[in-house]
This record gives sequence, structure tokens and C-alpha cells, in this order.
Amino acid sequence: MKTATFLALFGTAAVTTTAPLSAADFARDILPILTERCNNCHSTEKQKGDLDLERFSSVEEIKKHTGVWEHVLEQIHNGEMPPKDKPQMTPEELERLTTWVRGTLNEVALANAGDPGPVVLRRLSNAEYTYTVRDLTQVPSLDPAREFPVDGAAGEGFTNAGAALVMSPSLVTKYLDAAKDIASHAVFLPDGIRFSAGSSTRDQTDEALAKIRAFYNRFTTTGGGSAVNLQGIQFNTADGGVLPLEKYLAVTISHRDALRSGSADVEALAKENGLNTKYLGLLWTALNGTEPSLVLDPVRAHWRAAAGPAEAAALVAEIGAWQQSLWRFTQVGHIGKRDGPAAWQMPVTPLAAAKEVRLKLPPADASGAVTIHLVTSDAGDGAANDAAVWENARLVTPGLPDLLLSDIGPVVAKLTARRVDTFKQAAAALAAVSEWMSSDNPPPLETLAAKHAADPAAVRAWMACLGLNAGEAQTGPLITAKLEKADSYDFIKGYTGADALSIVANSSDQSVRIPGIMKPHGVAAHPSPTRRAVMGWS
Repeated sequence: MKTATFLALFGTAAVTTTAPLSAADFARDILPILTERCNNCHSTEKQKGDLDLERFSSVEEIKKHTGVWEHVLEQIHNGEMPPKDKPQMTPEELERLTTWVRGTLNEVALANAGDPGPVVLRRLSNAEYTYTVRDLTQVPSLDPAREFPVDGAAGEGFTNAGAALVMSPSLVTKYLDAAKDIASHAVFLPDGIRFSAGSSTRDQTDEALAKIRAFYNRFTTTGGGSAVNLQGIQFNTADGGVLPLEKYLAVTISHRDALRSGSADVEALAKENGLNTKYLGLLWTALNGTEPSLVLDPVRAHWRAAAGPAEAAALVAEIGAWQQSLWRFTQVGHIGKRDGPAAWQMPVTPLAAAKEVRLKLPPADASGAVTIHLVTSDAGDGAANDAAVWENARLVTPGLPDLLLSDIGPVVAKLTARRVDTFKQAAAALAAVSEWMSSDNPPPLETLAAKHAADPAAVRAWMACLGLNAGEAQTGPLITAKLEKADSYDFIKGYTGADALSIVANSSDQSVRIPGIMKPHGVAAHPSPTRRAVMGWS
């Protein structure tokens, strides 16, 4: 406190040996000196130098404003009070007044020893708030205070002075905006939350995948991917996390005899060659196993006959053929969806007593014929005594009964005859359609058909072909839910329905992926598994 400074300047020996004056002593010995020597200039009315001493009529009031009396004591010590042109205090009055002031200030200082005084209620400075958020979220790129006003130094030169760290209504709004921005980086986990550097679901997923890849890259390599086209996006799937199988096989071939004799061990070889100990041990056990296996037996025989590590590449090719047949990689984004895969890598069972095969008809050749080849293979044990029976071959069309291939000839002949007959009546049927379109109150189609000597079925067929008498297309209850934004992009809006049925628009100038690519100022429709999405413009 400043009081301690003045006590050191003006001495405390006299104060500590003199007992503080009581309220009665103050009224008898001190107040008259103040009234006679000080209040002429420093009264409530005049307040010369902005100093009012007339208001101090009791010791309790003086103790509440020690700063004023520290200033009075300093002015007396410097000889500035009373001024040179004013009546001066006698030495006894000066001693009595200064001794009393020192004693009173000393009494207040001792009573408040260890008390720092009032602590200002303050907020964190911008830097403190930013670093606190980064420490809590473990995301060093977050900058929540970037839109905050600059912290003032408040005269002390420090930006964390409590008097300057006030909270205005506009700053409260900025804190709420910063909190929303921080919350957008939260990722919900089964047992809590974590924070990501990205705010969109795709960025957060990519960040998690990068950590997983970094973990597996210690013992894996890239490769093994296959190019796919998903909604116009070209990328490689399963292009990473592949074990360098050739390196593992080369080590087992080179040290095959040493491992069998016990002069070498798997753990030491793995460490020496930078391989995973656990997988190398599993591979060694599988190659030396004796249990019968349709898949492993040919690989084991090839491995035992290998003359050196150079044959590891041929073994990898043989194993790769089996991998392609027995495993498949799915799309990560579809895992867990309805009718979607349960995992990224799914086993495939190539053996089945019966299996339904569906395929789209290929385009007809120049002669109008459609040729389909049905081929099967053995299970790896040779084709001896194998038989494949193709049964119930048929054409399947939604909304129509199945058509057996054996019945295609008569059906095609009937359809051909009907088509020929329909085109023969084209002129008459179109004349009836034309009259129907030009009439404000057209008669029944049967009447028009009879008038123009046309088949009523042909008239209806031509009307359906031209899209007449079908009414306007309506979304009805199919697309009713309003979409305000997609994948954190608030400029993607539209309407959605069940089973991914939707129509959305991009009102911005940028191309984004949601996950399909939305071009600037573009409109896109997505079908459902059972409904097509058709867009028309008027």
C-alpha cells in the first residue's frame, strides 16, 4: 500500500512510540488545527487543489480515505502546506498534526497488513482466453479471440490489468459467437468428446483417418488400391495400409532353416528387418501348419520349394489371387448404413449351393441380337466331377410379371405385330389426338377413334407417348422436409424425403462436395432406391 511507502519516508519510530489519539483527543487537539490552518483554503466550498478537508469530522471518516492524508502529509513534509503567504503553524502544532497523521496511517496499515485491497472482477485477456481454449481443446489452430477488440494497457503498460478488462454488451456477443465456433469443432465420442482442427464432418473424419494411417504406416506401405468413380469423384480405395508381404515372405525363406533349428527367433528377425513381430509370427505359424486347407496347402508347397527370397514375388502374386477372391474392400462412408457393409474389409464366401445372378441386358449388336455369356469356375480343386445348372432364366421388369427366356420368342412376335399395327394406324390415331388437343370440350377417346377409323388403344398409346392427359407432376408427400444446410455449408439448401430422396441448390460461387460435387449456382436431385429423380424446366 502507499501508506507503507510514506511511513518509510517520514519515519515510523516516533509513530510506534506514540499511542494513536482517541476520538476525544482528535476533537480536542487536531480538529481545531485543521479548522484554523487548513479549512480556509480546503473547505467543502473552496476545495483549493481539489482537496476538501472540512468533510473529515471524525477519525473513522479519515481512516476510510487514507490516500488523502498521505497526500496531506507529503505536502506538509515538502513545505507546501500551509503556503508561504498564509499563516504558518507553530512548531508544536506541526509536530502534533504530523505525529497524529503518521500514527493514524500506521494504525490503518497495521490493521490491513497482508490485505491486497479490493480485487477487480475481471475477464481473461484475449491472449489468456486464446491459450486457455487451445490448452483445453488441444487444437493449436483455434483463434477464438480473432474478432475481439484489442485489450487496452490501462496506463500500466500491461494488457492483463484488471481495471481495463471490462465486459461490454458487444463483447458478450463476440464471446457467444466464439463459443459457437469452438463448439463446431467438437466431435462426440462414445465416452465423451474431443476437439478437431476441422469444423465439418468430412474434415473431422479425414483427421481421424490420418491418425489411423499414421499408426499403421509404421509397418505398412501404400498400394493395392483400385480406382473408383463415386458420384463423379475419382479416387483410389484401399490405397494404403498394405503389409509389405513380399518382405515378410523373403525373410521367412532366407531364415527358414535357422528358424526351424532354433538358431534364430521371430522377434529378433522382425526387429532386425523392421517388421511387425506379431504378424511375422502368425505368418510363420501359418506357413508351417499341417492342418489341411484348400487355400493354404498350395501356398505352403510353393513356399517350401522356394530356393531363395527372389521367389517371394511369385508367392505374393499367388496369395493376391486368393485375396481378390476371398475379401473385398467397401466404401468407408457407407459402413453402418441400411443395407450397407458392416466393416471396411468384408469376407467373401465363393462357395454356394445356389446363387441368384442379376445383370442388365447389354446393348444389341448390329443385327439386333443380344448375347449373354454365363461362365463359372471351380473352387480351386479342379473341375473334375463339377457341374453348374442354370435354371429359371428370365427377364425381370419392375411392375410386370417375370418373362422366362423360353417365352421370349412368342412375346417378341406378338409385340412386333402390335408395333407394326400401331404404326400403320399412326396417321389416323394422331388425327384423333390432334382433334382432342384442339377441342375445348373433347368427346370421349372412343368416339374420336371411331371418327378417324383408329384403334382406341393406338390413340391412348400415342397420347401416353406425347405425355398428354397425364396431369402435372407433383412431389406430394415425397419431398417435404426443408434442408437449411448440408455438411456445414449453409448456402446449400433444398428439400428432402425418405431414403435419400432430395433436391438441393448451391447459391454460392464455389464448388463443394456434400459428398457429391455441387457446382456453383447449381441444382441437383438425388433418387431413392425405389424412385427415379427427374427434373424438368418450364
